[in-house]
Formats: sequence, structure tokens, C-alpha cells
Amino acid sequence: MGLSYDFKVAKKRRDQLNTKERESVLAICREIYEAERTLTEKAAPILARCMVKCKGLCCQNILPADIITEWDLLYILLMAPQVEMQMEDCIQKEDFFSQNCIFLENATGPCIFPDNIRPERCIISFCNVEPSVEMEIARVMNRFSHLIRYYQWRPLGRMSAWLKNRLTVHRQIGR
Repeated sequence: MGLSYDFKVAKKRRDQLNTKERESVLAICREIYEAERTLTEKAAPILARCMVKCKGLCCQNILPADIITEWDLLYILLMAPQVEMQMEDCIQKEDFFSQNCIFLENATGPCIFPDNIRPERCIISFCNVEPSVEMEIARVMNRFSHLIRYYQWRPLGRMSAWLKNRLTVHRQIGR
């Protein structure tokens, strides 16, 4: 289906949030941001070695839809709404064949996404994973899982709120 479809789904998910849900999702997104920030700080020497050694090879010759999910896109749309139009322009360039990441400026870099607001796979992937950052990687992954779980349980939360509202109305009418 590709990133174009995932982008539409992410925008739809964002737009369907009511005020309370938006606050909850933004709180989760802020947790992801903090986890990414912590990982980036702790992994600074590893990232520096990656840039010297492979010069961003992880962003080259890839299928972006294989590493960037609707959840990544939702996170970025909520945390960095200023890049939505630029994301849309980049997604127009998506191809079915391997290429450099479509979110690299001028197809070479840097990434269009703000620091610490990156897709999960992009932030947790290194040339060599070292034990010194395993906890931070796990924390980023856990926070993205939390976002997914929120959406899986969201219909139940909505139904619960609806039922609570109906019971309150019924009690008021019954008096």
C-alpha cells in the first residue's frame, strides 16, 4: 500500500481525535519525544561513528514504507505539524523500488524531520548496537507500542464514555 496510504490513515486518525483523546495521544507523543531525546543524547558517540563510518547508509537504498509506519507518521504529524506539507510533497516521490529515503532534503540529507521527532526505526537503528543504549532503545520502542495500544483500546474508551453518558441521562430522566 505504501506511505501514501499510511499518511492518509495517520491524518485521519489525527483528525478523528476529540479534545480529551488528543490530550492523551499528545502525552504519549511527548513520552516518545523524551525517549528519543534521551536515546540521541546517550548514543551521540555511536551516532558520530555511524556518520563517519557509513555516512548515513541506513537512509540509502531502502523502501521507506518498510521502515516508516502510520504510527511514525501520526507521531510526526502531531509533534511537528509544520512539516505536514513537506511530508506530503516527499510522499509524492515514493517509488516501488529501493531509493534514498524520500524524507531527505534534496535526496541526500539532512532529514526533514526535527531532532527527536523521527520514525521509530530511524531513531533506534545504529551500525552497531551497544549495550550502553539498549535500555533507551527499549524505552523508545515501548513508547511507540503505547501509542499503538492506545488506538487499539480507543473504541472501548469511547463506548465506555458513551455508556456512562447514557446512564447519567437515564438517571436524570428517571427521577
